[in-house]
Amino acid sequence: MPRLLVLLLVLPLLLFSSVKYAAEPKGNQPQTLDNVRNDIQQLKRDIKANTDDVAILRRDQVNYRLEKDLLKEAYASNLQSINIIVAIVFGVITLVGGVLGYLGVRSIRELRTDYAKELDQLKTVKASLEAEIASLRAKQAAVEGRVGDLTKTNEEQDRRLKALELIEKVSELVNTKQFAWALEYISIGLGFDPKNTRLLKLKAACHGKLGEFSASIDTCNRILEVEPEDISVACNLLEALAITNMAAEFEVVYAKHKAAVDAHNAGALIAYLRTLLALTKGDIGNAKAQLAPFVNNCPEGAAARLGNWQFDEPMIIVSRMPDGELKALAKKIVQFFQGSLPTQELKAALA
Repeated sequence: MPRLLVLLLVLPLLLFSSVKYAAEPKGNQPQTLDNVRNDIQQLKRDIKANTDDVAILRRDQVNYRLEKDLLKEAYASNLQSINIIVAIVFGVITLVGGVLGYLGVRSIRELRTDYAKELDQLKTVKASLEAEIASLRAKQAAVEGRVGDLTKTNEEQDRRLKALELIEKVSELVNTKQFAWALEYISIGLGFDPKNTRLLKLKAACHGKLGEFSASIDTCNRILEVEPEDISVACNLLEALAITNMAAEFEVVYAKHKAAVDAHNAGALIAYLRTLLALTKGDIGNAKAQLAPFVNNCPEGAAARLGNWQFDEPMIIVSRMPDGELKALAKKIVQFFQGSLPTQELKAALA
């Protein structure tokens, strides 16, 4: 198309220039016959060239019209095909949409109904499961409680067995007077059973036998915290307090257990303890005054006035006293209660 337009614009210019060229004389050349012939030949050539150009122009014009018609036909055909395809696609979409819409509405209703049924079933199952879980938890708690009780019982039995084994071992060491070794085993036993009173009593006894009276007093107090009515421990504590001359503490403990102490061995225990307290103070007169009433009521001869009472602790104190009247009197008093000194000899010493 651009080529055809160019030819149409150029053709008038060529015709105009040819006519002008033919009309105008060439310079000042004379108009001879040869010149005229030459001009005619030139005009013929120009006309032929113009004719050829016109032919080419017409041919191009025809080709352009053919191409345009072909394009129109092709465009029309393609447009029709596109319209048909679009119509088919929209028809299919409309049909499928309608079917899916119907099926979708129906499916949604059915799903809603099924969902409601399943939801009710799930609620029932949930309630059942919750009840079963609660029952299982209760059973689990009961089982755990039983297991805990059994565990505590087993642990308690295990502690008792270990304590019994250690008590047996400690007793053997005490009987052989290996008090330091006995304390080592007692310490192990109290590590896993700190309130075992049998071990604590052995501990107090071992400290007393070793002359460690402060430790013995502390241990006796621990025992009384667990068993406050243990008279034997209270009596041992009173002896340790008298030996260490702790008169104020002695009176406090004695006040708590006065009735039992006064009745012990028909008054022999309180006479012994009061006399021992006076001896540790170094008060010989008070010692004789405390002991004389009891000795005067005792039969002649020697006898263990306090039964199987052990006198290792007071003998330690007597051995530490300087030689003299106090030590001699203290030794005779201990022998009297121990059963190795007759009553009449002690009466003579008290006179």
